[in-house]
Amino acid sequence: MSVESEALGYTKAIRPYLGKRLRPIDILHGVSFASAASGYDDLTANLSHVLPVSKQLEYLKQYKTRLSQLVGAKKAESIIKNAVAVMSMGTNDFLQNYFLEPIRPKQFTLEQYQIYLANWMSEDIKRMHSLGITRLVVVGVPPLGCMPLVKTLMNEETCVEKYNTLSSSFNSKIQQKLAALRTTLGMKIGYVDAYGIIQDAVNNPKKYGLTETSKGCCGSGLVEYGDTCRGLSTCPDASKYVFWDAVHPTEKMYEIIADRAIDSLREQLMS
Repeated sequence: MSVESEALGYTKAIRPYLGKRLRPIDILHGVSFASAASGYDDLTANLSHVLPVSKQLEYLKQYKTRLSQLVGAKKAESIIKNAVAVMSMGTNDFLQNYFLEPIRPKQFTLEQYQIYLANWMSEDIKRMHSLGITRLVVVGVPPLGCMPLVKTLMNEETCVEKYNTLSSSFNSKIQQKLAALRTTLGMKIGYVDAYGIIQDAVNNPKKYGLTETSKGCCGSGLVEYGDTCRGLSTCPDASKYVFWDAVHPTEKMYEIIADRAIDSLREQLMS
């Protein structure tokens, strides 16, 4: 979340809410409740032994109480009302849950699962709104078929179309839900088209000062991601790569996403 925050004009790192070094000043400036490898489906987080969104929202409620103790209830309400919350997930629901574990495929077709995820996203946003959040940024899922891991597993050298089609389909469902929530809740909700931005970078790397689009920077760049990258060699210059590992974008790519998104987000959220 720090890159998006910097692009919005906040230059200090957003500290994790559960971090041991969290200070009162951090509570005033904003915190992160994010848990890596989580998803819209709580099962995704449970499979990876991380915090599900439902638990993250409990911490948001707790944060609101701590903020009130610092500045008073009225000021706390104002801070939260004017804050910009960011939700970015969905990839792990497919890659580390639906396509890897047998539970959800037995319950849902892929189309049904997308609807299930979009419904949960909608419920999570309603809960956020009930806790005082009025401005929100939702980041769409990236082109899954362009991830080095997916291309390796599917033995393809170019982006795998059926997985990109899935990403587009799910993003459409997300945007439909967001449109409905803007009307029913009166929230200002911005949407970041991570799919379009990353796909453009993969197709036109020179436009962004990039050179490597087919593999990640860590290890072989084809299969390793997350913890499996620990201790492995890395490329000399990650800023030339779209992907840091076989799944996740580099910091440079995240900066590109933030820069491309910021103008539209300002218009959607600050007007």
